Amino acid sequence: MVNSGSAAAYYVERVRVPFSYWAIGLFFGLTFVSAVSFMLGDAVFYFSILAVIALVAWTLLAWGSLAIVVDSVGIRVGRSRLEWAYVGQVSALDRGQRGRVLARDDVHLALRPYASGVVVIGVSDDADPHLCWMVSTRDPDRLVAAVERNRPSGAVPRVEETALDSGE
Repeated sequence: MVNSGSAAAYYVERVRVPFSYWAIGLFFGLTFVSAVSFMLGDAVFYFSILAVIALVAWTLLAWGSLAIVVDSVGIRVGRSRLEWAYVGQVSALDRGQRGRVLARDDVHLALRPYASGVVVIGVSDDADPHLCWMVSTRDPDRLVAAVERNRPSGAVPRVEETALDSGE
């Protein structure tokens, strides 16, 4: 296991939940709790309000903690790491390409509906069950450029047709 704390980071992005998700989550959670627990007494009402705020906050903080890091070891998305030796071709996707990639069942997904950009990172390890990683990002061109700019010279992606391109 590689200690990611010692690697120099070339690109770091945290894909956080937007404010609107907080507003919607708290509005519906608090509306439901106040409607259900209001008649049960003040203690239940206040406890329920605090519990819903804590639950909504915990859920949105956990969901919005997707970190994308390009460093000297490779690419890390959330808890998953792909070392440079196994990083294939990297490209930003448009809507049509997204649908084609999502139709496959061998893709590692790190998608968030509130981030419009999507990057696909090819996996060039035959032992890996995933053909590629599909990652949400707020700036796909910058992520692709960071990967291409910082890829070690010995870790060149394969140029032959991938399984994704062949339709396998």
